Amino acid sequence: MNNEKIEDKSLTTLAFIIGLALIDNLTSTEQNAVGNWIMLIAQTLCTNGSYTFNKDWKNHIGNNTNVTRETLRKAGNIINNEINKL
Repeated sequence: MNNEKIEDKSLTTLAFIIGLALIDNLTSTEQNAVGNWIMLIAQTLCTNGSYTFNKDWKNHIGNNTNVTRETLRKAGNIINNEINKL
Protein backbone atom coordinates (compact mmCIF):
# COMPACT_ATOMS: atom_id res chain seq x y z
CA MET A 1 0.00 0.00 0.00
CA ASN A 2 1.24 3.48 -0.88
CA ASN A 3 2.21 5.69 2.10
CA GLU A 4 0.77 8.78 0.39
CA LYS A 5 -2.66 7.15 0.29
CA ILE A 6 -2.44 6.39 4.01
CA GLU A 7 -1.36 9.96 4.75
CA ASP A 8 -4.14 11.42 2.57
CA LYS A 9 -6.77 9.28 4.27
CA SER A 10 -5.37 10.13 7.71
CA LEU A 11 -5.48 13.86 7.03
CA THR A 12 -9.01 13.63 5.67
CA THR A 13 -10.13 11.63 8.69
CA LEU A 14 -8.44 14.08 11.06
CA ALA A 15 -10.19 17.04 9.41
CA PHE A 16 -13.52 15.20 9.67
CA ILE A 17 -12.98 14.45 13.38
CA ILE A 18 -12.03 18.07 14.13
CA GLY A 19 -15.16 19.23 12.31
CA LEU A 20 -17.33 16.84 14.30
CA ALA A 21 -15.73 17.97 17.57
CA LEU A 22 -16.45 21.62 16.79
CA ILE A 23 -20.12 20.92 15.98
CA ASP A 24 -20.99 20.11 19.58
CA ASN A 25 -19.18 23.11 21.05
CA LEU A 26 -20.38 25.89 18.70
CA THR A 27 -23.73 27.41 17.85
CA SER A 28 -24.85 27.31 14.23
CA THR A 29 -23.82 30.97 13.78
CA GLU A 30 -20.39 30.25 15.24
CA GLN A 31 -20.05 27.15 13.06
CA ASN A 32 -20.83 29.26 10.01
CA ALA A 33 -18.33 31.96 11.01
CA VAL A 34 -15.53 29.48 11.74
CA GLY A 35 -16.28 27.52 8.56
CA ASN A 36 -16.16 30.67 6.42
CA TRP A 37 -12.92 31.75 8.10
CA ILE A 38 -11.31 28.35 7.41
CA MET A 39 -12.53 28.49 3.78
CA LEU A 40 -10.95 31.96 3.44
CA ILE A 41 -7.63 30.51 4.61
CA ALA A 42 -8.00 27.64 2.13
CA GLN A 43 -8.83 29.99 -0.75
CA THR A 44 -5.81 32.16 0.07
CA LEU A 45 -3.56 29.10 0.02
CA CYS A 46 -5.09 27.83 -3.23
CA THR A 47 -4.75 31.22 -4.93
CA ASN A 48 -1.13 31.65 -3.88
CA GLY A 49 -0.33 28.06 -4.85
CA SER A 50 -1.88 28.60 -8.26
CA TYR A 51 0.16 31.73 -8.94
CA THR A 52 3.36 30.08 -7.71
CA PHE A 53 2.73 26.96 -9.80
CA ASN A 54 2.00 29.10 -12.87
CA LYS A 55 5.22 31.10 -12.40
CA ASP A 56 7.27 27.93 -11.89
CA TRP A 57 5.62 26.27 -14.90
CA LYS A 58 6.40 29.23 -17.14
CA ASN A 59 10.04 29.10 -16.02
CA HIS A 60 10.11 25.36 -16.71
CA ILE A 61 8.67 25.79 -20.19
CA GLY A 62 11.09 28.63 -20.94
CA ASN A 63 14.05 26.38 -20.07
CA ASN A 64 12.80 23.38 -22.05
CA THR A 65 13.84 23.94 -25.65
CA ASN A 66 14.22 20.25 -26.55
CA VAL A 67 10.64 19.86 -27.77
CA THR A 68 10.62 20.06 -31.56
CA ARG A 69 7.99 19.54 -34.19
CA GLU A 70 9.48 16.13 -34.87
CA THR A 71 9.08 15.15 -31.19
CA LEU A 72 5.46 16.30 -31.25
CA ARG A 73 4.86 14.46 -34.53
CA LYS A 74 6.28 11.24 -33.03
CA ALA A 75 4.07 11.61 -29.97
CA GLY A 76 1.05 12.20 -32.21
CA ASN A 77 1.86 9.07 -34.21
CA ILE A 78 2.12 6.97 -31.06
CA ILE A 79 -1.25 8.27 -29.84
CA ASN A 80 -2.88 7.63 -33.21
CA ASN A 81 -1.47 4.08 -33.34
CA GLU A 82 -2.89 3.35 -29.89
CA ILE A 83 -6.29 4.76 -30.87
CA ASN A 84 -6.33 2.66 -34.04
CA LYS A 85 -5.65 -0.48 -31.99
CA LEU A 86 -8.95 0.06 -30.20
